[in-house]
Amino acid sequence: MTTNDSTETVEAILQIERDIMAAIKSKDANALEPMLGEEFIYRTHFGAESDKRAFLESIAAFPIEILSLRGEELKVNLFGETAVMTGVQYAEARPPAGEPEQSAVAFTDVFVRRDGRWLMVLAYGVELPSEEPDAISSGLV
Repeated sequence: MTTNDSTETVEAILQIERDIMAAIKSKDANALEPMLGEEFIYRTHFGAESDKRAFLESIAAFPIEILSLRGEELKVNLFGETAVMTGVQYAEARPPAGEPEQSAVAFTDVFVRRDGRWLMVLAYGVELPSEEPDAISSGLV
């Protein structure tokens, strides 16, 4: 793979990631489905795990309005027909009866190339602590 090919591949994967985040923000499981491999797994640091079908169902039924969703600090490493992306996903969401809340999730996404297309096959996320101190750590409680 030449440097130019690598650059084009990294840009293609970054675009897929943006498309995935846009589909999640709009809760569009139909748009998201073709970007995921059949063996797709979503895993959290709590040990929860969802397969492709369960993940798509959870996206479509997500009860919270997602106001914004973006990735930052995105890095892509290529390993032949496999690509690993790391970054931080920032979201702002509003529960049905509440004020907007912000979250930050460190993530690793794994993509494989099949028939010339890159598909996400694994997503792993870890919720990062809030930057705002809570009442206990600030000494208010």
